Amino acid sequence: MSEDHAGHSAERSRRLTTGIDRRGFLAAAGTGATAAVAGCSGLGGGGGDTIKIGGVYLLSGIAQALGTSSANAARVAVKQINENGGIDGQDVEIEVRDHGDDPQAQIRSLAQEYNADVMIGLTSSGVTLASAPTIESLGVPFTLTDIGTPYITEPDTDSFGNYFEADDGKAAFTPNMFRTNSNTSHMTYAIAKFVADNYGESRVANMGPDYAYGQQCWDYFKAYSEGLGMNHEYVASEFPSLGASDMTPQINTVLDAEPDLLFTSFWAGDTTTFISQAAEQGLFDQVDDVFDTIGADPTVYEALGDTTPEGIHMSGWYWPTAYDNDNNQAFLDAYRNEYEGDDTTPNIPGFTGGSTWAAIYMYKKAIEAAGSTNSDDIISELEGITIDNDPRGQTTIQENTHQATAPCVIGETSFDADVPYDGAGLVNTQTYTLTRERSLELLQGSGLGPGL
Repeated sequence: MSEDHAGHSAERSRRLTTGIDRRGFLAAAGTGATAAVAGCSGLGGGGGDTIKIGGVYLLSGIAQALGTSSANAARVAVKQINENGGIDGQDVEIEVRDHGDDPQAQIRSLAQEYNADVMIGLTSSGVTLASAPTIESLGVPFTLTDIGTPYITEPDTDSFGNYFEADDGKAAFTPNMFRTNSNTSHMTYAIAKFVADNYGESRVANMGPDYAYGQQCWDYFKAYSEGLGMNHEYVASEFPSLGASDMTPQINTVLDAEPDLLFTSFWAGDTTTFISQAAEQGLFDQVDDVFDTIGADPTVYEALGDTTPEGIHMSGWYWPTAYDNDNNQAFLDAYRNEYEGDDTTPNIPGFTGGSTWAAIYMYKKAIEAAGSTNSDDIISELEGITIDNDPRGQTTIQENTHQATAPCVIGETSFDADVPYDGAGLVNTQTYTLTRERSLELLQGSGLGPGL
């Protein structure tokens, strides 16, 4: 860690423990924050009469489908807002960029050159944690719509250690960052609870991508299972590299261990690779069930065609038919109208769609309540804000953690699902919620923070 990074982290830790107000935070953030918020006392501070939203997602490589799905949902939300009078009468525009090789440069450019009033992203937990110091220094409100790591919304450095100061730190709360999607802590709880309720103590194996996300998912699943009173026997744990083209060695190791259940944390292209190769190896015929954290996405099922096994349980932060409410129907109708006939994307939103749509409407409510695009004012409004028209049902941004009280969903794969493509989808969906208090109780002794 560089001396500058260490000093920055020490200042962050002091703010979290002393409770410095946001005006002090923005003043302390340096010239980057000044450039981002100067002249933003009224609406449309970033571009005259236009309110600007900047987005940064992975739009290429393994996660292209996820990043594109988030960008698509954001653009539809902006279009709907503009068709209904904008934000306090001001037009809204959005510019979405690829992470590329230097995501921090893209973030800085959007804040300081494009003059974004607010921002959304990202598609990688690792990029998020690495970019947090840059985002904090810029001061622009930044809402995560597609990020798993619980660390970024965990403020308790005393209990869980400061991520930016200690190798084993797990609290990386950043004052101007918010999150509208559910996260790894919540998602793994849901799977642990489903397993406890439906299977009881079992022989469980793990497969996941070999980086922080996969490892965190497995750690949290085991911790929640223990908290729920499950004494599972863990018989194998395999981590193929992210984007691996051949997972058969790891699949064979799992098969040799003869598990009852397989927990996985694959997503996007890795989910497609795993399911295709596991089906070829006969894995789905030799275990009672397979679970996945965020693999339930239309692009995955469309790519797999008839290869997806029926009856396994897959999860996500959103599934189009899991929420029966008018706001979800409005989102689905708008999305379908925009992308129907587009051969490049399914005309139903992906699992990041609900949280991205919610983020745009959350900004609309916060900016209108603040009466300006001043970052300090928007952040004040975002803390504790209720998102009334969230497709997943009414959600609230927790004031002290900046995490939304959003549900996650688990469903059963089936070719009877109502989907506009040739492939499987989810049926018999169940949604799960989790409070910080209950999470702390279940995770006690694990050293893991709720991030809720």
